[in-house]
Amino acid sequence: MLSFFQKHLSKIILLGLTLAFLLWKLPALLLHPNELLLTSDGDGLKSYYCFVYHLQFDETFLHFGGMNYPYGEHYLFTDGFPAIAWLIQLLPFLKPYGIGIVHLSLAVSLLFTPFFLYLILRKFQVNQWIAVLGALCLFILQPQFPRLFSHLSLSYSIFFPLSWYLLLQFKEKGATLKWTSLLLVNQLFWYFMHPYLGFMISVFYGVDWFVAQFNKSDSWKKRSWTLIPVVLPVVLVQLFLKLTDSIKDRPATPFGFFEYQAHWKSIFLPDAGPIHDWASNYLSFNEFRWEGYAYIGILTIAMLLVILVVLLWYFLKKSVRKITFPTPLFPAIFAAVFLLILSFGFPFNGNPHWLEQLTFLKQFRALGRFSWVFYYVIGVFGICVLQLLFHKVKNWESTHRFQFKSSLLISSLFVVQLCEGLTLLKIPTAFSKNLFDIDQLNEAERKLIYEAKSKRMNVKAILPLPWFHIGSEIYGKEVDPMTLRNSFLLSVHTGIPLYAVMLGRTSKLQTLDYFHVFNEQQRRRIQAYLPLFVYQHNGVNLYQEDEQKLADLASPYFSNSEGRLSVLCRSDLNKAKRLKKTLIWSDSFSDEQKWQGLIEGGRYRGKIEDYNTILRLDSSQLKPNVWYEMTFDYFPDWSKPIANVCYIEYVDPKSKAVNWFYNRSLGSFPGLFKEHIQVNIRFQAQAMPSEYHCFFIGKSTNVFFEVDNLKVYELNP
Repeated sequence: MLSFFQKHLSKIILLGLTLAFLLWKLPALLLHPNELLLTSDGDGLKSYYCFVYHLQFDETFLHFGGMNYPYGEHYLFTDGFPAIAWLIQLLPFLKPYGIGIVHLSLAVSLLFTPFFLYLILRKFQVNQWIAVLGALCLFILQPQFPRLFSHLSLSYSIFFPLSWYLLLQFKEKGATLKWTSLLLVNQLFWYFMHPYLGFMISVFYGVDWFVAQFNKSDSWKKRSWTLIPVVLPVVLVQLFLKLTDSIKDRPATPFGFFEYQAHWKSIFLPDAGPIHDWASNYLSFNEFRWEGYAYIGILTIAMLLVILVVLLWYFLKKSVRKITFPTPLFPAIFAAVFLLILSFGFPFNGNPHWLEQLTFLKQFRALGRFSWVFYYVIGVFGICVLQLLFHKVKNWESTHRFQFKSSLLISSLFVVQLCEGLTLLKIPTAFSKNLFDIDQLNEAERKLIYEAKSKRMNVKAILPLPWFHIGSEIYGKEVDPMTLRNSFLLSVHTGIPLYAVMLGRTSKLQTLDYFHVFNEQQRRRIQAYLPLFVYQHNGVNLYQEDEQKLADLASPYFSNSEGRLSVLCRSDLNKAKRLKKTLIWSDSFSDEQKWQGLIEGGRYRGKIEDYNTILRLDSSQLKPNVWYEMTFDYFPDWSKPIANVCYIEYVDPKSKAVNWFYNRSLGSFPGLFKEHIQVNIRFQAQAMPSEYHCFFIGKSTNVFFEVDNLKVYELNP
């Protein structure tokens, strides 16, 4: 035992320091893994919900029935930790501890991330103590930490250090069957945790393999064998989906490819702290995107400047060969730079049509995440430069009685990096209770669940209001956070699926079917799904044109501080009352002089990124406190996501202040037809006579849309 500890002392110290850090910053994750949620909203909560619902109520490995009722979804598209879920399904006695197992897997990832970074540094002949401190610095600053409290399945920071270490072993051991198998299994595991993680590894391996082909001494047999772990995982994943996924109309062009990119500022500048504050005086940070944030740290930047100066000096002295780095480091740097350039959107930003030749790449819409690989590789390279600096200073110390000790100098640099990492590290001070453990819920939450369970056999699904659909990429409606939380709460504790969607890449036809149910002209389509529970969280606002109509039709069942439950049956549909409509304004967009060049083909034509005002009404045209309905036909560019929002504003007659009182995404209106969206908006005029404007503004660039048949009606009982 003594010899073992002596041999592995640095590794034990590193693991001890990492464990101490986790106990300091995240004690509950290690000590009470089944009693908390690291996030209680957004993508993180969705992942938890899909995971728990699948374990408790789905009878197969691949079909998920918790959302998108009545169709469900392929489980790989739920972001619900598929690899872990399938393992627990094989060992059902672990189901009660599912959340705890996910958290322990995250803890293991965090614990061993610096461990594998250390092993990589040791492969590159870095001194043990420098490797320990370097691994800790890279770990604390790593860009996946924030994902731990938002998008959990992307927070497994071990994915790349482990994969890189296995590749180094694969090369060193001569590409044996053992290491080839490990590379295959490792990649497949990460593909089935989150496709981004697996794909980053595959691209890294692929570019690394490509660079290795310049070594002409390798035989064709070796070249072919080393290509197996690059190609085979991708082929197996595609074959798996081909055989198991019945959906053929998933979105081909998800939104975000040109929006969620990295930028040089998000790589070389922090998003907070003194450096950020100083740089803000001279630079704009508008290009910063959270998806592309992978700040490499002040120490790595300093080492890059050092090596640049040294290379320039040696170049002038014509003695570049004096600098030596481990050979396996160079193909890794080449691969990391390739992924970094891709994360910037190059070359597709200037040539978007090139994507049509690489359609699979569109599915990885958050390109900025690819910069994570660069963070780890360039960080390791920086530590290797620091190692060279250490030896150089040490030589000066022995020959010239250098006044500073080399170890003290290097340690000071690490202290600076650690301080920066700890300053930028944002960890919540408290976490949510485990919403999926009924014993941790309050009395009102348990009562709401009990009442829903008591009527469980009479309903088919839960319809949350406001309704939400996130996943088709073409159409969609955002979700209210508390509605999402309590909808998941009700569903997972009752086993009743949700008539709502927060998934990835859902079927276009299934999405259309869902949207049409909320269209008054096609409301009878909902009969097949009735009766439904209608859940509405207290205090949320509903759109009058569709959500409030359904809420008014449903019969009240139960209400408390957590929200209201109603039941919508077939007989309730007959209660709908038709209002009298009086046309007060119309515009067919035929007056080209009025619209000054914005008319094309008899329709208003505009760009999404511009302010497009399609309606102006003066204070005499709308009566105070009266309800109105505005309709028009919206013709989008169907090849792109509908990233446009409709706003209505009024101008206060006294202060002349402009107030936005209505906004809704054009892609969330249920009047979907083959060529256009029939928009129907209901709003109440203000209590005083006001001027009104309706306009659009969105996020897409150089995307056009058209509008026609604008009408405004006064509504009367």
